[in-house]
Amino acid sequence: MYTTMFISTFLGVLWGKTILLIPPVTSPTTSVQAPTAVEPPSQEEEEYIIIDSYMSEVTAYASTVEETDETPFLAASGKHVYWGMVASNAHPFGTQLRFPELYPDIIFVVGDRMNKRYSSRFDIWFPKTDQTKQFGLKNTRVEIIREKKYKDIALK
Repeated sequence: MYTTMFISTFLGVLWGKTILLIPPVTSPTTSVQAPTAVEPPSQEEEEYIIIDSYMSEVTAYASTVEETDETPFLAASGKHVYWGMVASNAHPFGTQLRFPELYPDIIFVVGDRMNKRYSSRFDIWFPKTDQTKQFGLKNTRVEIIREKKYKDIALK
């Protein structure tokens, strides 16, 4: 420690400069604690609130004139159909929902309507007709949800 300081001071004098070196302070009995990391949010905590949960019939449809109308890729909401869009006559456009028994990681959004005779059924959009036939008719749990807002989290 002192040898390093002496050599550095000597070199500083040689070049006509004054160098102030503070030797490192090390002690075998003292150790610096690393800062503790903030724990990330639990992966199990949901990012939404379940407003309602009930059993319902769920079917599937694809963008064909036979299954829809003359504009098969245009939903009743005016939006282009996409994976995650559902048709429902019981909920307003934009309602978010889940089918936890079928697709636990996907949040669906109501963006289309069905024939009036289906007042409480959901119809999931699929890109291909063979997928809709494979899906068939299912009776499953539906969760109507909304995303958590800051105030919801603060109230915990």
